[in-house]
Amino acid sequence: MQIHLFSKAVPVMLAGFILTGCASKNLPPPMPEAINFEQLAKDPSADIKNSLKVDFYGDGLKGTKKFVIGAFQVRFRETLTGKLDSKDKNCRGTLVSLFSLQDNQTLFQSVTEELYKKFVADMKQRGFQIVNFAEMQKQSDFSTALKGQLNSGKYAELTAPAISNPYGADSVMGHLPGIASAIGSQETAGYSIYVPDAVPLFEYSLPRGMADDFDVVVLPGNLPAHRIDAAAKLGAGVITVGFEVELMKFNYDACTIKTELLMTQAPMVRTRLTAFNAFPVGAKIPFTLWGRPVDNGIIMTPKSRGGPKGSGFISDLMSGGKEYGTRWSEVDDGAVTINYSKGSDALDEKEVVPVAAKFPTAFKKSTDAHLQMIMHVLDHEAAYK
Repeated sequence: MQIHLFSKAVPVMLAGFILTGCASKNLPPPMPEAINFEQLAKDPSADIKNSLKVDFYGDGLKGTKKFVIGAFQVRFRETLTGKLDSKDKNCRGTLVSLFSLQDNQTLFQSVTEELYKKFVADMKQRGFQIVNFAEMQKQSDFSTALKGQLNSGKYAELTAPAISNPYGADSVMGHLPGIASAIGSQETAGYSIYVPDAVPLFEYSLPRGMADDFDVVVLPGNLPAHRIDAAAKLGAGVITVGFEVELMKFNYDACTIKTELLMTQAPMVRTRLTAFNAFPVGAKIPFTLWGRPVDNGIIMTPKSRGGPKGSGFISDLMSGGKEYGTRWSEVDDGAVTINYSKGSDALDEKEVVPVAAKFPTAFKKSTDAHLQMIMHVLDHEAAYK
């Protein structure tokens, strides 16, 4: 379902929008990222170089081997609408494709639990001791600012660009709209936030009133002070981990094939590491002029592909014009389909549907890639300092 707004393509008026139903016939559907999963499992160093930004602060983990997993979130994007804008004088307009994720709480909770178990097992295999979250929860430092516990699968509107936005636009993941000005985006999308039973989702009020804790705790470099202080009484550091999941990918062409906007889509399993934050015992925010997020620790985030800012022919030529801002781990094996029959109106959102029999295997393959890269960095700290 694709809708043109104010495009110079030949229009057909429908319900107040300008629709070009065949505009995308010359554009092939998107392909998944070219990842050799077998090679990555053997040696992920090349994939880390291309896909992962690794930041060491101070002495890194300072030899800490005892950690509490202070937060573990898997964020499923429910709003999967694609949007493509062009301000080209010969091809001006906006193209929108309307899709949303079919809710499947049982399936999403199940794959979240399995991902968490795999993460813990991988950490223990490397000699890390994982302290039960409930032990940290007993400490007064943790409970003082507590507002309440939230259910896994909590829905939230977070700032996020349309997933078909041009090169570089998806380099920022969702935050609550209250801090949108800090990251330069006001667009929002719906997310369902899943957590394993072992690491509940809690809501706190932050001192600066920027956002609730469930949102920012897994973001890159966020130092959850109450968790750090509570874990320190147990002689442990704190690890927070977040993942993003989008089950749709778009291919687009802004006016280079014809004087019209072209966009195609394909359902597939796409996952990305939001951030892996590891803070040793007693980590603190240092007072520096350079905004250093922590005195000691390791932070891993998706690496931007880089490239020029702006738009137009030169920018498209340099960037390829059809790249996403960061690399995702993508599996296209029939684990996700589209239900085109939803709704009677042609403008209704179409459902993106995970196939229960196939989705867990594809999700594991996709997320294993992130775990393998994280563990490789922890195994070879010196190589990434």
